Amino acid sequence: MSKKRAIVFGGSGFLGSHVADILTKNNYQVTIVDKFKSKWINKKQRFIKAELGDLEKYSKYIKRGDVVFNYAAISDIEKSNLEPENTVKVNILDLVKLLNLLVKKKIKKFIYASTVYVSGNKGGFYKSSKLSAESFIKEFKYIKKLNYSILRYGTLYGPRSDENNGLHNLIKNMLKNKKILYSGSMESVRNYIHVIDAARLTLKIIETEFDNKTLVLTGPENYKITYILKILSEITGIKNIKFLKKDKLKKVSHYIKTPYNIEDEEKSFTYRYSDNYNVVIDQGLKDLILELKEKYKL
Repeated sequence: MSKKRAIVFGGSGFLGSHVADILTKNNYQVTIVDKFKSKWINKKQRFIKAELGDLEKYSKYIKRGDVVFNYAAISDIEKSNLEPENTVKVNILDLVKLLNLLVKKKIKKFIYASTVYVSGNKGGFYKSSKLSAESFIKEFKYIKKLNYSILRYGTLYGPRSDENNGLHNLIKNMLKNKKILYSGSMESVRNYIHVIDAARLTLKIIETEFDNKTLVLTGPENYKITYILKILSEITGIKNIKFLKKDKLKKVSHYIKTPYNIEDEEKSFTYRYSDNYNVVIDQGLKDLILELKEKYKL
């Protein structure tokens, strides 16, 4: 019996690397395609240095029956707003090239990392590119019979994040400056989901019951940012908490409350998928603080 195979584009990044690892643990032969080699690559995983648009570098490694994941994208909202043309190239045009290749290769299923921003009125050009990408993926199913699952991830946190991650950046600056500075509204609310829980849920999406569906993967509860800051204060003993005004570019692009609309869900056949969550928010934040203390020697 041949081994199950999976290709993970963007598998060197925050969420992509965790998905690659959980696939390996579940006996998948994993190939990571990324422009940077993973710091966490497993010796059982193959790595190909390539960008999403470099089909000639990776096409021979994609075989019929593979499950293909895509986490390769311009995902930083501020960068996307400053580089709309490059955002279109990477998040839409290069994606369409990949989709055409997957049709030719007769792959089993394509799993695409989208975002909950598509359900709201924030997110700038990043949101626009993800909405367009979702539309292309659905039309590829309708016209060319390419099976898919679209995953709209909520607010991720946990190990392997970088400074583009909100909680990572907040905690890093908190530890460095010995005060908690939050750039945004006191009314901000998020459905935080630990990256390991997100990866574990993603593994289940391979099952055929999730074929050709759009799913929302967010945390089990809404948390006000004031509650999160209180936990961080209690863990670290840092009492000084201050809210800063966002700059104009950020203000128009970031949501205050996680956009998850039941009415939109019913209209678009989208539904929220959840399971038992293994990492509670308090423990997840403690672990992240310890990781960042070690990483930045703080």
